[in-house]
Formats: sequence, C-alpha cells, structure tokens
Amino acid sequence: MKASELWRDKPVVLFCVRRPGCIMCRAEAHQLYARKPIFDALGVQLIAVLHEHIDTEVKDFWPHFWGGVVVHDQGMGFFKALGSGKLMKDTFITGFVFNPQAIANYKRAKATGLEQNFTGEGEIKGGLFIVGSGKRGIAYQFIERNFGD
Repeated sequence: MKASELWRDKPVVLFCVRRPGCIMCRAEAHQLYARKPIFDALGVQLIAVLHEHIDTEVKDFWPHFWGGVVVHDQGMGFFKALGSGKLMKDTFITGFVFNPQAIANYKRAKATGLEQNFTGEGEIKGGLFIVGSGKRGIAYQFIERNFGD
C-alpha cells in the first residue's frame, strides 16, 4: 500500500518503533496508546511503524503494548525520513553505555515493570510523525536522539 493511504481520510500519529522488544520502546508505546481515547475524540488515528517483521516480536508487541494498527515499513522510508534520507543509527556502546540520558531513559522504563528482550535490530533510531489528513503534510516530527527519548 502507499504510505499516503494511512492519512488519506484523517490525521495520523505514526509511532516509529526502534525495536518492539526494547523495554523503552514498549514503555513509550504503552504510554502513547493509553491515550487513545483522547486521540479518538480528536479524530486522530494511532499507528505503530516497525522497520523489521519478526513474527514473534510483532505478536508480543501487539496487543500487549500496542492495541492498534501496526504496519511494517519494509523500505524503512519513515525511518529514513527521520534522518533526512538516511537511517539514524547508534551502537549499544555509544548510544547506551556511554550515554547518561539513554541510561536514565532505561531506568525510567525499567521502573514500569514491563518485560523486555533483545531480539532484532536495535541500532536504528525511531521517532514520531503527526501527519494531517489528505495532502496537509507533516504537522509535527519527533526524532529519537537518545535511545528511549
């Protein structure tokens, strides 16, 4: 399907998930999806975007941490758009071990008590888009600078 079909009829929040098994990603997804009634009242749909399809990861992520629509961005177009045409990546060492903000984000997520795993690619950073309906375009974009932002 064309990406534009996702926001053809109404605005959409596209939550680009770094790794669905990541505790920080799960906590972010859970917190955002918990606000679904607010988005529904505003006429805005919520969609989680994954850059890889690992069947067990998708089944665990949905519906436990995200109850709505989940799409696979096979060409990673949304993830590349976050990085101005390039995938934004960081390694575990530079992006987490030597990054106090990422460590603080991890501790905050760990306090939720959610489960985690290390399955899948974890270096591609995620983010979020709010896209207006039809041809209105991107109203807001958030780029994950530190793991767990």
